[in-house]
Amino acid sequence: MASIKTNILLNGINTATSLLFPMITFPYAARILLPDGIGTINFLSGIVGYIVLFTSLGIPLYAVKEIARSRDLKVERDRIALEILLLSALLCTAGYLMVWCLGEFVPKIHEYSTLFYILSLSILFTAIGADWFYQGIEDFKFLTIRAIVVRILSAAALFIFVRSRADLAYYAMVIVGGTVGNNLINFIHLRKHLSLRLIRFGDLDLMRHLRPIFAVFLLYAAMSIYIYLNSTMLGFISGDEAVGYFTAGVRIPQIGITIINSMATVFLPRCANLVGKGDEAQFADVVGRSIQATLFISIPMVVGMCVLSAPLIAVFCGPAYDASVRVLVLYAPSVILIGVNSILGSQILYPKGHVSIMIWSMVAGLIVNAALNAILIPRYGASGSALSTLSAEVIMLIILFTAGSRYFPFRISEVNWFAYLIPAVIMGLVVYVLSNLGLSDVWHLVSGVIAGVLIYMLILIVRRDQMASIFMDFLRRKS
Repeated sequence: MASIKTNILLNGINTATSLLFPMITFPYAARILLPDGIGTINFLSGIVGYIVLFTSLGIPLYAVKEIARSRDLKVERDRIALEILLLSALLCTAGYLMVWCLGEFVPKIHEYSTLFYILSLSILFTAIGADWFYQGIEDFKFLTIRAIVVRILSAAALFIFVRSRADLAYYAMVIVGGTVGNNLINFIHLRKHLSLRLIRFGDLDLMRHLRPIFAVFLLYAAMSIYIYLNSTMLGFISGDEAVGYFTAGVRIPQIGITIINSMATVFLPRCANLVGKGDEAQFADVVGRSIQATLFISIPMVVGMCVLSAPLIAVFCGPAYDASVRVLVLYAPSVILIGVNSILGSQILYPKGHVSIMIWSMVAGLIVNAALNAILIPRYGASGSALSTLSAEVIMLIILFTAGSRYFPFRISEVNWFAYLIPAVIMGLVVYVLSNLGLSDVWHLVSGVIAGVLIYMLILIVRRDQMASIFMDFLRRKS
């Protein structure tokens, strides 16, 4: 089994390519398809996302923990994997009945039925993909190589086939292929890991997973509804163009969220395994490193996005998306909040079996987000939705802290937020000064990023920060 450092490196490469893919493709697609085209795709993707939610039934989160717990017992591990795959196939069949009903009988969806059916392929690919298996056994090398190849092919397909506003169907295919199309490779590659000869099909018990999966499903349902809520409500209340502005505005902060989630992907199976072994000391050490790494990355990233919001939108989305600048600024702090919430929830409370706290936190966030969306979207459009999301994340963090603190392997007072906040603020002030030099958007962005990284790292190196030292040691080994 690879070390956490190796897994973080591999998952970091995977994440880097996942970030590079939208950074290359989205600016091109945004300019070709314009806000209403991007909005249409994201509105329909949100509907498909709800169906994926119900057909997944919380399996991805549940299965990672179960595979991680039993990875040293091959027969039991393979039996669990086969049971979950068969259960996923049954749920997938029910999902496509929902797709047909929505595509035929809901007018706003029926208007784009071809796009909707193309995007619905993600339901099948999610069901057979078994990403949870590879995460559970910590095979991040395979996940990384597979993802890089698929993303390169998807990017090439975008530039070849998406040439005008009329090519929305091709863009939908690229979206599916670039995000979950690689799950087909996952399914084919499973034969290398699963040995079915020692498993008697009569001993399979799919139903034994339903009760624990249903508990996770409540969390997963609230989480998924929460993710797609903004695009769905914006689409119905303000129209596709507002969805397009929101999508562009949150695209860059979501890059930061992807980076944070990539670390959570590495730490979750390890945390589950350590909790299963009862190794509290090692568990506390892993969680501590996760918190420090999250703050080290997320705090300066948020400050930088806020200060450089205008050139970021101009360079990556184009002049048609000026309304997205405010969305970016309002949504950016969610990167920190989502990162911390992920640690408290998926890395601590979930492996320890306290899913109910996570469920109540997510439900509260969902209610707050929906209520504020209903109030703010009619007046402020995409910006109102961004503010609603930020408010919901704050509520979730408060609930996780107050209800779950007794299970944390650290004291809340021990978390030193200011170790990274103060250097990040100093960095932001310098970058803001650079914005007054009258540079073009591209040079404003480039100079701001370079100056910001150098100033932030220099301050931390002078202060002998542990995370900065680890980062510099990594660079020295690579040079």
